[in-house]
Amino acid sequence: MRHDGSLINTGIAPFDERVGGLEPGGNYLVVGAPGPEKMVAALQFVHAGIQAGERCLFVTNADIDGLLGVAAAWGFDMWEAWETGALQLVGFKDDFELRAIRSIAPEEVVEELDGIKGSNLSRIAVDPGAMFLTGGAKTLLGSTYLSWARTQDATVLTTFSVDGGATSLPSSADWLIHATTGRLLLGKRNDGLYQVTLSKALPDADEREETISLELKPGEGLIEPETYPSRRGVDRGGIDENRLLLVSLGGEHATDLESWATRAFEADVVSEPFEAVAKVQTGERYGGVLIHSPRQRIREAIQACRAVRPLSRGAIVFASDDQVRSTDRIQILEAGADDCLTGGLDFRELGLRIKQSIATGAKPVIDEGEGESTDILTLIPEGSDHGRVSADTFIEEVERRGGSPNHAFFCVLDVTSPVLDSEDLKEALAAQIRHEEGDIVAGGEQRAAVLLQGAREGQIGPFLDRLRSKVNERARDQDAKLTIDVLSHPADADRIMEILRTVRGDAA
Repeated sequence: MRHDGSLINTGIAPFDERVGGLEPGGNYLVVGAPGPEKMVAALQFVHAGIQAGERCLFVTNADIDGLLGVAAAWGFDMWEAWETGALQLVGFKDDFELRAIRSIAPEEVVEELDGIKGSNLSRIAVDPGAMFLTGGAKTLLGSTYLSWARTQDATVLTTFSVDGGATSLPSSADWLIHATTGRLLLGKRNDGLYQVTLSKALPDADEREETISLELKPGEGLIEPETYPSRRGVDRGGIDENRLLLVSLGGEHATDLESWATRAFEADVVSEPFEAVAKVQTGERYGGVLIHSPRQRIREAIQACRAVRPLSRGAIVFASDDQVRSTDRIQILEAGADDCLTGGLDFRELGLRIKQSIATGAKPVIDEGEGESTDILTLIPEGSDHGRVSADTFIEEVERRGGSPNHAFFCVLDVTSPVLDSEDLKEALAAQIRHEEGDIVAGGEQRAAVLLQGAREGQIGPFLDRLRSKVNERARDQDAKLTIDVLSHPADADRIMEILRTVRGDAA
């Protein structure tokens, strides 16, 4: 529940500084692989409450002396709080979990907990949450427990272990997403640090998830990393600079590239993103990962990069024989690539780029909260119908994007056809653009304008070829007599606006 709209500290300083904290009265899960970090997060959460003068409850399967000793070792001395009653500890016997699961009346288990806990509590931490949530699949006990947690005036934090990391809940536990206020996804990175992301059940429309780096340090708990390990390959350990994983997604020169890679490196070759993930997870000591993709499979290349990045200390290099848009290169780098090489590959240059990236080491992914967002969703105009917009909206978009340093570079095509009518021409154009990345189309009588976001004139030859072919198909096998004038913004800004005013006049 929400109280006055303010947030409470978790005690994990980097998280509180970036996110603000948690909603008071909320019901949260700390999700992660087996390890001490989830328990430490729960201890910090309770310790922060005690320091703020709040009454707190810690539910555990450990003995009281053992838990307080562990807390002190991580830097949270809570003996006095326990002795004075500010901290209440409830410890369950070893067989509690088994008895709870087998209970034919799970509500009695929760009622027992409700009867034991004190009053006027501000925070409740439950570690391990497996006492109530074991089984993964939705259970009567789990549902009853989370219903109880939602009715508490206190903020409830429950730890939940998953196998294989904390990137997401397993499908069997998807029901927990909407049964909680949010999940703190806590995962261990390959460089020895940790990272936490708050994923809310009902995120605000303009809210972006942030991932915060943490260090787990005895005597201090989860803190901001004091120093980041050297990224040089020779200092990182666990990698072999001559070992390369090639993710070959096809293309005209894929066979030649595979032959070169296996000669230049001790290389393994896979042809699908999921195969790359499986290879990296086997523990192979790859110094680098080369993702090679034609323009048509850029989306899969981005997915592969995003999936491999948190699993590997090796450098990731993306390469394509095709010219690709700047928006594609941006997304590849945002997904964690260390270098990006496109258009007319030279194997000597590619080999040098790979070796330099491996020697430098994998670069940290820049948090999306830093600097201006490059999120393509901000480029989709309101009211856009798969990229089809009015002439007025088209002009507004040109002006709006022209004022942004990150979005001002694009091509505008002035397209005319005396054969196709306005609707046929716009439909043919809309079928070829990438509206999900901000491309838009507007048209008048036998004339239309297309904005290709992030494209430059020298990169759109293949697009124009496909466009002519598809438009001629729509012209029912006759020559559509298509004329296309290509203009680049901002160099041709004045000419672009002149054409758009003409298009608007035709559409009126």
